[in-house]
Amino acid sequence: MYIFLDESYNLKDRNEKQFISINGFMTTNVSIIRKRWLQERKLFSNKKRRIHASDSHFNLLRQKAVEIIKTHQVYLISVFQDIRSIPYHQDKKYFTKNKLNFEKIYTDLCKHLLFSLNLNEYKKVVITIDNRKHRAGVIGKKEFRGAVEKELKVMYPDVVFEKPRLVPSSSDVLLELADFISNAFYKCYQDNEKRDLAELKIKTIQIKNPLK
Repeated sequence: MYIFLDESYNLKDRNEKQFISINGFMTTNVSIIRKRWLQERKLFSNKKRRIHASDSHFNLLRQKAVEIIKTHQVYLISVFQDIRSIPYHQDKKYFTKNKLNFEKIYTDLCKHLLFSLNLNEYKKVVITIDNRKHRAGVIGKKEFRGAVEKELKVMYPDVVFEKPRLVPSSSDVLLELADFISNAFYKCYQDNEKRDLAELKIKTIQIKNPLK
């Protein structure tokens, strides 16, 4: 099984819904999906313009992404956390000096998402996550990877996991596909716009507000 993840969130605009989400897809047919995506993106590939889901220039490619998901063995996965629903315990688990501890929230959301996927039926799992900036730099990146690896061994002791790959989207084109999926979930969570996701509901694994 191959899993590709990207994050989308709004923490700045207080006039809009504030949330953190991690979204992407899982598939056993990674070679077929990669070949199909490379074919579809070829018409949009331009060295002067990076392919990104938030760029309206690539709206047609967004439709191609949906078609790939509909016609192949691909499942959408997402975990969403409303900031207002995050508990403020005395131990301040998710807060540091009255500020959100983004690293802790992101790590725990990733754990919850992976636990919900019931990966026991697979002998080997490869996880690729879009590389984001960690507040603690390289050390923070290593701590995140270590925390995820440790949790996976506890959750799925009989499954072989490759070391989670934390790489920029430019190094794996399937992270572009994960970006389009994540952007679709972002619109759904922000504006309740479900046009791209409604027809894919049967192929979606989604959890909301798991942090307690």
